[in-house]
Amino acid sequence: MIQLDVLKIRQIIVKIISKTPTQRYKLTRLIQLDLLFSSPMSTVTASTTVVDSGELILRSASAIVSTTERCQHLLRIDGYSHIKASVTAGNSIRSRPFRVGGHDWHILYYPNGNSPVASDFVSVKLELGSASNIPTNLVWDPWYGHVQVQTVRAQFTFSLLDQAGEPVPPYSYRYEVCTFSNGGTEGPVRFIQKAVLERLEHLKNDRFTIRCDVTVIRKPEAKDHVDDGSPPTAPPPSDLARHLAGLLDTGESADVAFEVDGETFMAHRLVLAARSPVLRAELRESAGDVVVVRVDDMEAQDFEALLRYMYTDSLPETRGGDAAAAMLPDLVAAANRYKMERLRQVCEDKLCEYVNGTTFAAMLTFAGEHHCHVLKDKCLRFIDDPANLRSVVETTEGLEHLIKTYPSILKDLIAKLAMNVKM
Repeated sequence: MIQLDVLKIRQIIVKIISKTPTQRYKLTRLIQLDLLFSSPMSTVTASTTVVDSGELILRSASAIVSTTERCQHLLRIDGYSHIKASVTAGNSIRSRPFRVGGHDWHILYYPNGNSPVASDFVSVKLELGSASNIPTNLVWDPWYGHVQVQTVRAQFTFSLLDQAGEPVPPYSYRYEVCTFSNGGTEGPVRFIQKAVLERLEHLKNDRFTIRCDVTVIRKPEAKDHVDDGSPPTAPPPSDLARHLAGLLDTGESADVAFEVDGETFMAHRLVLAARSPVLRAELRESAGDVVVVRVDDMEAQDFEALLRYMYTDSLPETRGGDAAAAMLPDLVAAANRYKMERLRQVCEDKLCEYVNGTTFAAMLTFAGEHHCHVLKDKCLRFIDDPANLRSVVETTEGLEHLIKTYPSILKDLIAKLAMNVKM
């Protein structure tokens, strides 16, 4: 160790702090060397400096690093035929925004091509929206002292997905680095020929899915430390739903007992209050260690599914489509009863998958009674197809319901059916 008296140490410190930052650094290094070679009791080895031919060489390192951010966005086209018939060539439908690299992006879907020349094809394009906290694409550059157009560099791929959710190789288009400004678009004009798409199995129940992989390349910047190249450790997936499900299954610390259809279900007041405004209001006025709530007009299995959704935000897995379809209407009614909007939407979307000639009348009736606008639209789009309309009118119940509920729609659709038969 270096042994110095207190006076000399004080003199060194005063000398250092009286200088500018750059001077301090140089002076500190010289003082270190002075102490190293002038102190007879020094055994310190200077590992951060090199003395070569009497010249002091300071070593440091930095790196120019370009980082990226990637996102996959799925665009599901539901009602392909109806959309194709209602949107002309050159016009597009914009997807909901998704955020990558601090910017909003959209997918532009052209059901009849982005121009009359490409009207036999489906076109898709990637569009850049506004940057985060920047209302326009003009930004002030303090270095050059004038306004510059802000641009974003990105790689992207458009892919048609099969029923398993995997890209179909002939219809996957990769774009290397493209430069976007606000409102700028890029993408395959001839993504897939409509006639080909309509023959493929990937268009099922009048719907198909397009995936867009976007990688935003951020502006390179200098960093003091060089990464060691090892990939960052990804955090494990959230297990909150699993822990809450365990709390429901064990009934530990439960303070609410529901009596439903001869069965008792234990639950937790705080979880119920957070999930349903109706239950929050009911339980706020209740007192006691354990509150007993009687639920009428609901089967035990439906209430159990409702309760599990409150804890896990997911519906229980059921074996067989018939069992799932039978439970969904009851869950929609329960969601309306307890004002759980997301549960209602999830069940309504699943009910749309079961619309056919046999279920049409029941589904349309249910949609009207429970204000399920998405399900109602699905039913009416279903009978846009002459073959589907024929299957509905051949069912006495379906025909009677259509006449009573939607006579004007039936009149138009029968005229369409007659034209189709003549062809």
